[in-house]
Formats: sequence, C-alpha cells, structure tokens
Amino acid sequence: MEKYILWDWNGTLLDDTAAAVDTLNAMLERRGLPKMDAEFYRDNFAFPVKPFYQSLGMGLDGDDWDALAREYHEVYSAQAKRLNRGAIAALERAKGAAAGQSVISALRQDLLERDTAAYGVAGYMDRIFGVDNLDGASKVSRARELMEEVSPMARGAQFVLIGDSLHDKEVADEIGAECVLCGQGSHALWRLAEAGTAAATLAEALEAALRA
Repeated sequence: MEKYILWDWNGTLLDDTAAAVDTLNAMLERRGLPKMDAEFYRDNFAFPVKPFYQSLGMGLDGDDWDALAREYHEVYSAQAKRLNRGAIAALERAKGAAAGQSVISALRQDLLERDTAAYGVAGYMDRIFGVDNLDGASKVSRARELMEEVSPMARGAQFVLIGDSLHDKEVADEIGAECVLCGQGSHALWRLAEAGTAAATLAEALEAALRA
C-alpha cells in the first residue's frame, strides 16, 4: 500500500534537544532553580509543556505563562541547532518510495515555515502545518486540518506519523494514522517503546513506517 508520511519537526527532523535543554537551564538559572541534564529532560519532558515547566519550579506563584513562552523562544532562538543527521537521507528515501510527505508541528506556523525553508526541508513537503501560538500544547486540531487537506490527494494511502514524543502517538491515534516514534529526540527510547512502535534512529523509523 502507498504510504503518506507525516513528519514531526522539533526533535524529529530538527535535532534541537540540546538546544531545548540549554534554553531551559538558562531560564532555571535566572530564577535560582536547579539545572537538569539531558537524561532527565528526555526521561521527563512531555506535551503539553506547561506541567513540565511547573515541575521544574517555573510557571508557579503567578508567573505569566505567555511571558514564559516568549522567554523560552527568545532564548531558544539563539541556541545552535541542526537537522537530524539522517533527515535529508530520510526525506530522499521517502521521496524515492513515492510516499507523500507533510510536516505537522506544535511550533508556531510562521516560525515553522521559516525554519523548514532555512534547513532545506520545505521543498519535500506537500503541506507544512504548525499552530497559531507559542504554548507548546496539543497539535491534534491542526493534524485534523492537515488530514482534511491531504487526504483527497492521497486516496488509498496509509498515513504514518513519525515523531519523537508520546504526544505524536496521541496525535496519530486521534487522526487514525499509524505511528513510529524515533528515540533521537526529546523522549528517551524506553518511553517511546512502551507506547508503541519505536526505533533508535530516523532511518530505522522511516523503514518501519514504509513497512507499516
């Protein structure tokens, strides 16, 4: 059966976990709160992000959530980031397999369009769907809208979402897509494997998606 790949962006195609950890540590340091390491982050980070921030001591005692979200993105934007080492090879592999491809992300739409273009990913995609805020909350509604747009052009195709978080599995379940989770991003592989099909690398995740 023909496949249609729905790619997550942050932590999946974009290797930004170290940038996220450094950003949060800078915010914690400003508040005199304990820092964390990458292992703690990957073992505990989750969507929506607000409860995770609160578990670190941020967003409590009247802190303005919108201000925290803006602060995060201001610090994050200055951090070094790069594409996942296997990203372009995976996109080429999917293209060669005649699979359709789109991006579904919890990143704000304008930032997502800017970044996918800057990293040379946009040209592989039929659609690029982000959200209208910086909240780091659910992308389920946007995934439903994406499916409404791409389903007519991919009749009979099997949709597979490739992501790096438990929320990606939730999104896939909500829209009736298969899901393969990649352990190179924001969530440790052991967490992903407990939720469903998981792979250690992006290349392995794509091959599992093409076999799904």
